[in-house]
Amino acid sequence: MDKSSCASSFSGRSKGILLGSMLVLAGLLFLAFNFGWIDSALKPVLFSWPMLFIVAGIMKLSRRDPLMSLFLLILGFFFLLPRIAVAYPGILPGLDAGFARTYWPFLLIILGVSLIFRVFYAPRHRQGQQRLVTGETASGVNGRIEKRVVFGGSESIFLDPVFHGGALSATFGGIVLDLRRTTLPEGETCLEVDATFGGIELYIPGDWLVETRFQTVLGGVEDKRLVSTPDYACKLILRGDLIFGGCEIR
Repeated sequence: MDKSSCASSFSGRSKGILLGSMLVLAGLLFLAFNFGWIDSALKPVLFSWPMLFIVAGIMKLSRRDPLMSLFLLILGFFFLLPRIAVAYPGILPGLDAGFARTYWPFLLIILGVSLIFRVFYAPRHRQGQQRLVTGETASGVNGRIEKRVVFGGSESIFLDPVFHGGALSATFGGIVLDLRRTTLPEGETCLEVDATFGGIELYIPGDWLVETRFQTVLGGVEDKRLVSTPDYACKLILRGDLIFGGCEIR
């Protein structure tokens, strides 16, 4: 595998800048509320659990997943509307605190349409790779794997003789991938791991040299393996976004 494919990309730096900018903005907003520069009625709107979906949607914009980003943004704004109506009565005519309880089925319709759209308009090579990795065992194209889970779960064992990386994405769901029956080529091998309100569990041999390069937002990674002497000629690099989600290595 070409080592250059594991090099830090501009998109990775952009995500770091984006996350840092969001933290700076949050700090400035807290200061503004503390000094009375912003109406305090906005505080339960801007600092609320629906904003977590908006943050997740913004972070996923850099992961080339516009449909899921859009859904997360819609989800966040949907649950923010009743809070705005409570903070400023009359600003949104016909909308009250019961808005979300009445209209939440529209979210299911939007999610269903986005999933159908993705199936019919996804690039052909991505559809082929995803089709190859479903089921209890997984083999990929040229030793690579791609798997995406939304509101569901998946468990796979990778059986190709050599593992050349790939991409895993779990949104409101979970992925379990067993890599203990394959080997690494010499050099660096990259596996993109993205978890948004979900989790990814990887079973990796204890003698593999693993390096993690994650951008996290209230997420984390944990290596629970019994590590033995690694082969320094081969390295698996795990990188991606953990947004209110996690990655566990066993």
